[in-house]
Amino acid sequence: MGTVAAKQAASLGQTDADTDLDGENSEPSPDTGPAPGPADFACVLSNLQRASRHSLRALSKKSGLSPSFLSRAMNGERFPSWEATADIARACGADPEVLKKVWDDADARRLRKPRPETLASVLRFLHQRAGNPTPTSISASSSYTLTPDHITNLLDGTTIGTWEDVQTLIQTLDGEYTYFEPLWKQATAEATAPASVPAPHPPGQGATNRLEELITTFNNILATGRPTTPRRPLPAPIQAATTWPGR
Repeated sequence: MGTVAAKQAASLGQTDADTDLDGENSEPSPDTGPAPGPADFACVLSNLQRASRHSLRALSKKSGLSPSFLSRAMNGERFPSWEATADIARACGADPEVLKKVWDDADARRLRKPRPETLASVLRFLHQRAGNPTPTSISASSSYTLTPDHITNLLDGTTIGTWEDVQTLIQTLDGEYTYFEPLWKQATAEATAPASVPAPHPPGQGATNRLEELITTFNNILATGRPTTPRRPLPAPIQAATTWPGR
């Protein structure tokens, strides 16, 4: 099967044993969704496509890769093989060798155990993927529903916000809010969970009883840990040999 035919078969869902013919690892990546290594690399690919001014459809024709695969690679949902990455670079007019080191680093990082995702971390990934717009421009795009300060706090994780606020931010950054809702619920539950308080001492007990317990314990240790030695009797005073006048 030729290269073009192979890629067309891949876009129809036909895959070989290890790698699908569209250049995508058939094994689910351990970092499905935003994660440190592939997320950074997805931003590189997205910026490369933006700089080339090619639409996904045009890039698909030039690279021979399906639009759906290109979209998933640039969203960070899937990690492309090096062959697919080189095809994307050439279609964008870039030198593939410039991307090789970046791809190698991202490939190594994606195989590591991923860090737990938080609402703030995935919002920052979405913000980065959108080209790092300023909070002021995001606020304007949301029809000023969100203030710049509130947007900054949401991205920093210093506030959770209501689901409506988070949903507005996600939609403004062109994201799919269904993925974010479980993370928002988890963050809200953790923030509202009551802090654990030590159980109070029963009435009549406290520091005094604790001190008495310690004294008793140490007394027992001292009593059993040291051999007791009988004291020698004190010597009787010696009578004076001389009797002084007036006594």
